[in-house]
Amino acid sequence: MQLFTKHPSIVDQTWWEHFVFAVCVGFRLLISSFLFITHGIFPFIQIPIKFNLKNTSQWLEKQNIDRETRKK
Repeated sequence: MQLFTKHPSIVDQTWWEHFVFAVCVGFRLLISSFLFITHGIFPFIQIPIKFNLKNTSQWLEKQNIDRETRKK
């Protein structure tokens, strides 16, 4: 069981909190990746501002800061 709880406890999260955090980040990146691939194939399709590189980077940084703040 420690296999599932060791890392989450290091970042001061339960398994469930870690799961939700990781899935949210994963889905956000999956959507962003899909939009960038689509834009690469069809350059006339614009990437929504919410999912552009700058906003995605800022969102990831905020998620990390929030997680680090909760850890303290």
